[in-house]
Amino acid sequence: MKKVGALQSIYRHPVKAMRGELLTSTEIDAFGLYGDRVYRFWDDTRPGKFLGADKVPALIGYSATMEAKQSEEEYPQVRVVASDGSVHEWGESLFSHVADTAKRPVTPLRSIPSEGKQDWEEHILLVTDASLREIARQIGSEWVDPRRFRGNLIVVLDDDEPFAEDKWIGKKLKINDVTLQVTMHCVRCVYVNIDPDTLQRTPEVLKACVKRHDNHFGVYASVVETGTVSCGDDVYVLEE
Repeated sequence: MKKVGALQSIYRHPVKAMRGELLTSTEIDAFGLYGDRVYRFWDDTRPGKFLGADKVPALIGYSATMEAKQSEEEYPQVRVVASDGSVHEWGESLFSHVADTAKRPVTPLRSIPSEGKQDWEEHILLVTDASLREIARQIGSEWVDPRRFRGNLIVVLDDDEPFAEDKWIGKKLKINDVTLQVTMHCVRCVYVNIDPDTLQRTPEVLKACVKRHDNHFGVYASVVETGTVSCGDDVYVLEE
Protein backbone atom coordinates (compact mmCIF):
# COMPACT_ATOMS: atom_id res chain seq x y z
CA MET A 1 0.00 0.00 0.00
CA LYS A 2 1.54 3.28 -1.15
CA LYS A 3 0.44 6.73 -0.02
CA VAL A 4 -0.01 9.01 -3.04
CA GLY A 5 -1.71 12.04 -1.50
CA ALA A 6 -4.54 13.35 0.61
CA LEU A 7 -8.14 14.29 0.06
CA GLN A 8 -8.39 18.06 -0.38
CA SER A 9 -12.02 18.64 -1.34
CA ILE A 10 -15.29 16.75 -1.67
CA TYR A 11 -18.02 17.84 -4.10
CA ARG A 12 -21.50 16.38 -4.36
CA HIS A 13 -23.91 17.23 -7.18
CA PRO A 14 -27.41 16.27 -5.94
CA VAL A 15 -29.01 17.33 -9.24
CA LYS A 16 -27.25 16.14 -12.38
CA ALA A 17 -25.81 19.02 -14.47
CA MET A 18 -26.36 21.67 -11.76
CA ARG A 19 -23.71 23.16 -9.49
CA GLY A 20 -23.18 21.11 -6.38
CA GLU A 21 -22.02 21.55 -2.82
CA LEU A 22 -18.68 21.44 -1.05
CA LEU A 23 -18.59 18.93 1.81
CA THR A 24 -16.09 18.24 4.58
CA SER A 25 -17.14 14.60 4.98
CA THR A 26 -19.46 12.21 3.20
CA GLU A 27 -20.81 8.69 3.23
CA ILE A 28 -19.74 6.52 0.31
CA ASP A 29 -22.43 3.98 -0.51
CA ALA A 30 -22.51 1.30 -3.20
CA PHE A 31 -23.24 3.96 -5.85
CA GLY A 32 -20.65 6.58 -4.89
CA LEU A 33 -21.10 9.72 -2.80
CA TYR A 34 -24.41 9.43 -0.99
CA GLY A 35 -26.96 11.50 -2.90
CA ASP A 36 -24.74 12.39 -5.85
CA ARG A 37 -26.69 12.85 -9.12
CA VAL A 38 -29.77 11.09 -7.79
CA TYR A 39 -32.04 13.91 -9.02
CA ARG A 40 -32.03 14.58 -12.76
CA PHE A 41 -34.13 15.49 -15.80
CA TRP A 42 -34.84 13.73 -19.05
CA ASP A 43 -34.54 15.97 -22.11
CA ASP A 44 -37.87 15.20 -23.81
CA THR A 45 -36.59 16.52 -27.14
CA ARG A 46 -33.86 13.84 -27.17
CA PRO A 47 -35.30 10.47 -26.19
CA GLY A 48 -33.06 8.57 -23.80
CA LYS A 49 -30.87 11.61 -23.07
CA PHE A 50 -30.54 13.50 -19.82
CA LEU A 51 -30.79 17.27 -19.77
CA GLY A 52 -27.23 18.55 -19.62
CA ALA A 53 -25.19 21.71 -19.77
CA ASP A 54 -23.75 20.65 -23.12
CA LYS A 55 -27.12 21.61 -24.62
CA VAL A 56 -28.34 23.99 -21.90
CA PRO A 57 -25.32 25.74 -20.31
CA ALA A 58 -27.67 27.78 -18.09
CA LEU A 59 -28.24 24.64 -15.99
CA ILE A 60 -24.91 25.35 -14.28
CA GLY A 61 -26.50 28.58 -13.08
CA TYR A 62 -28.60 26.50 -10.69
CA SER A 63 -27.02 25.52 -7.36
CA ALA A 64 -28.28 22.41 -5.54
CA THR A 65 -27.74 21.32 -1.95
CA MET A 66 -29.13 18.33 -0.08
CA GLU A 67 -30.58 18.14 3.41
CA ALA A 68 -29.18 15.74 6.02
CA LYS A 69 -29.91 12.05 5.65
CA GLN A 70 -33.20 11.18 7.35
CA SER A 71 -34.46 7.91 5.86
CA GLU A 72 -33.20 4.67 4.37
CA GLU A 73 -36.17 4.60 1.96
CA GLU A 74 -35.68 7.90 0.14
CA TYR A 75 -33.06 10.51 -0.48
CA PRO A 76 -33.35 13.83 1.37
CA GLN A 77 -35.04 16.85 -0.15
CA VAL A 78 -32.90 19.19 -2.23
CA ARG A 79 -32.81 22.97 -2.19
CA VAL A 80 -32.13 24.60 -5.54
CA VAL A 81 -31.23 28.25 -6.00
CA ALA A 82 -31.68 29.51 -9.57
CA SER A 83 -29.53 32.20 -11.16
CA ASP A 84 -32.40 34.68 -10.73
CA GLY A 85 -32.26 34.12 -6.97
CA SER A 86 -35.47 32.11 -6.72
CA VAL A 87 -35.38 29.15 -4.34
CA HIS A 88 -37.08 25.83 -5.04
CA GLU A 89 -37.51 22.38 -3.59
CA TRP A 90 -37.94 19.33 -5.82
CA GLY A 91 -41.42 20.01 -7.16
CA GLU A 92 -43.53 21.71 -9.78
CA SER A 93 -42.08 25.20 -9.34
CA LEU A 94 -38.58 23.89 -10.04
CA PHE A 95 -39.73 21.68 -12.92
CA SER A 96 -41.45 24.63 -14.58
CA HIS A 97 -38.46 26.91 -13.99
CA VAL A 98 -36.03 24.41 -15.52
CA ALA A 99 -38.29 23.82 -18.54
CA ASP A 100 -38.54 27.58 -19.11
CA THR A 101 -34.77 27.95 -18.84
CA ALA A 102 -34.11 25.01 -21.13
CA LYS A 103 -36.81 26.10 -23.59
CA ARG A 104 -37.94 22.50 -23.97
CA PRO A 105 -40.11 19.96 -22.16
CA VAL A 106 -38.39 17.97 -19.42
CA THR A 107 -39.27 15.01 -17.21
CA PRO A 108 -37.99 14.99 -13.60
CA LEU A 109 -36.50 11.80 -12.16
CA ARG A 110 -35.66 10.98 -8.56
CA SER A 111 -33.86 7.80 -7.52
CA ILE A 112 -34.31 5.91 -4.26
CA PRO A 113 -31.34 4.64 -2.21
CA SER A 114 -31.85 1.00 -3.20
CA GLU A 115 -31.29 1.84 -6.87
CA GLY A 116 -28.76 4.62 -6.47
CA LYS A 117 -27.96 6.88 -9.38
CA GLN A 118 -27.95 6.40 -13.12
CA ASP A 119 -24.20 6.20 -13.71
CA TRP A 120 -23.61 2.62 -12.60
CA GLU A 121 -20.01 2.35 -13.84
CA GLU A 122 -19.04 5.95 -13.16
CA HIS A 123 -19.62 6.08 -9.41
CA ILE A 124 -16.97 8.60 -8.37
CA LEU A 125 -14.84 11.04 -10.37
CA LEU A 126 -11.35 11.76 -9.02
CA VAL A 127 -9.26 14.79 -10.00
CA THR A 128 -5.78 15.79 -8.83
CA ASP A 129 -4.33 19.18 -7.97
CA ALA A 130 -1.30 18.64 -10.22
CA SER A 131 -3.51 18.04 -13.26
CA LEU A 132 -5.54 21.15 -12.50
CA ARG A 133 -2.36 23.21 -12.35
CA GLU A 134 -1.19 21.71 -15.65
CA ILE A 135 -4.37 22.78 -17.45
CA ALA A 136 -4.04 26.23 -15.88
CA ARG A 137 -0.50 26.45 -17.29
CA GLN A 138 -1.72 25.34 -20.70
CA ILE A 139 -4.25 28.20 -20.86
CA GLY A 140 -1.85 30.76 -19.40
CA SER A 141 -3.65 31.13 -16.10
CA GLU A 142 -2.53 30.92 -12.48
CA TRP A 143 -5.58 28.85 -11.52
CA VAL A 144 -8.46 26.92 -13.01
CA ASP A 145 -11.67 26.35 -11.04
CA PRO A 146 -11.93 22.63 -10.15
CA ARG A 147 -15.73 22.89 -10.35
CA ARG A 148 -15.43 23.10 -14.14
CA PHE A 149 -14.41 19.43 -14.10
CA ARG A 150 -17.16 18.29 -11.72
CA GLY A 151 -14.89 15.95 -9.79
CA ASN A 152 -16.24 14.38 -6.62
CA LEU A 153 -12.90 13.91 -4.87
CA ILE A 154 -10.00 16.34 -5.36
CA VAL A 155 -6.68 14.75 -4.35
CA VAL A 156 -3.54 16.69 -3.42
CA LEU A 157 -0.64 14.55 -4.64
CA ASP A 158 2.53 13.97 -2.64
CA ASP A 159 4.47 14.28 -5.92
CA ASP A 160 3.62 17.15 -8.26
CA GLU A 161 3.06 14.95 -11.31
CA PRO A 162 0.29 15.99 -13.74
CA PHE A 163 -1.99 13.11 -14.70
CA ALA A 164 -0.41 10.73 -12.20
CA GLU A 165 -3.97 9.45 -11.71
CA ASP A 166 -3.67 7.64 -15.07
CA LYS A 167 -1.43 5.12 -13.30
CA TRP A 168 -4.30 4.28 -10.93
CA ILE A 169 -6.49 2.79 -13.67
CA GLY A 170 -6.93 -0.90 -12.99
CA LYS A 171 -5.82 -0.48 -9.37
CA LYS A 172 -7.62 0.02 -6.06
CA LEU A 173 -7.49 3.10 -3.85
CA LYS A 174 -7.95 3.17 -0.09
CA ILE A 175 -9.32 6.30 1.61
CA ASN A 176 -10.12 5.81 5.30
CA ASP A 177 -12.36 2.70 5.33
CA VAL A 178 -13.44 3.10 1.69
CA THR A 179 -11.97 1.05 -1.15
CA LEU A 180 -12.40 2.18 -4.75
CA GLN A 181 -11.61 0.43 -8.02
CA VAL A 182 -10.28 2.92 -10.60
CA THR A 183 -11.81 1.97 -13.92
CA MET A 184 -11.33 4.48 -16.73
CA HIS A 185 -10.45 7.97 -17.92
CA CYS A 186 -13.05 10.70 -18.00
CA VAL A 187 -13.53 11.95 -21.57
CA ARG A 188 -14.28 15.67 -21.57
CA CYS A 189 -16.89 17.84 -23.30
CA VAL A 190 -17.87 21.51 -23.41
CA TYR A 191 -18.85 21.46 -19.71
CA VAL A 192 -15.25 22.35 -18.80
CA ASN A 193 -15.45 25.57 -20.81
CA ILE A 194 -18.28 27.00 -18.70
CA ASP A 195 -17.40 29.21 -15.73
CA PRO A 196 -19.60 27.88 -12.89
CA ASP A 197 -20.21 31.38 -11.50
CA THR A 198 -20.53 33.63 -14.54
CA LEU A 199 -21.52 30.98 -17.15
CA GLN A 200 -19.06 32.64 -19.53
CA ARG A 201 -17.26 30.26 -21.88
CA THR A 202 -13.51 29.73 -22.13
CA PRO A 203 -12.97 27.38 -25.11
CA GLU A 204 -9.25 27.20 -24.31
CA VAL A 205 -9.95 24.84 -21.40
CA LEU A 206 -11.33 22.02 -23.52
CA LYS A 207 -8.70 22.66 -26.18
CA ALA A 208 -6.02 22.27 -23.51
CA CYS A 209 -7.49 18.95 -22.40
CA VAL A 210 -7.48 17.74 -26.02
CA LYS A 211 -3.97 18.94 -26.81
CA ARG A 212 -2.28 18.04 -23.54
CA HIS A 213 -3.99 14.79 -22.61
CA ASP A 214 -6.03 13.34 -25.49
CA ASN A 215 -9.21 14.95 -24.14
CA HIS A 216 -8.95 13.04 -20.85
CA PHE A 217 -9.10 14.66 -17.44
CA GLY A 218 -9.66 12.77 -14.20
CA VAL A 219 -10.49 9.12 -13.64
CA TYR A 220 -13.63 7.24 -12.66
CA ALA A 221 -13.79 4.73 -9.84
CA SER A 222 -16.41 2.26 -8.67
CA VAL A 223 -17.05 1.39 -5.03
CA VAL A 224 -15.62 -1.85 -3.65
CA GLU A 225 -16.04 -1.17 0.08
CA THR A 226 -18.36 1.48 1.47
CA GLY A 227 -17.67 3.81 4.38
CA THR A 228 -16.93 7.47 5.04
CA VAL A 229 -14.29 9.86 3.71
CA SER A 230 -13.31 13.29 5.00
CA CYS A 231 -11.10 16.13 3.85
CA GLY A 232 -7.55 15.46 5.00
CA ASP A 233 -7.81 11.66 4.70
CA ASP A 234 -4.74 10.04 3.19
CA VAL A 235 -5.12 8.37 -0.22
CA TYR A 236 -3.35 5.07 -0.83
CA VAL A 237 -2.87 2.92 -3.93
CA LEU A 238 -3.15 -0.77 -3.12
CA GLU A 239 -0.39 -2.67 -4.86
CA GLU A 240 -1.55 -6.11 -5.97
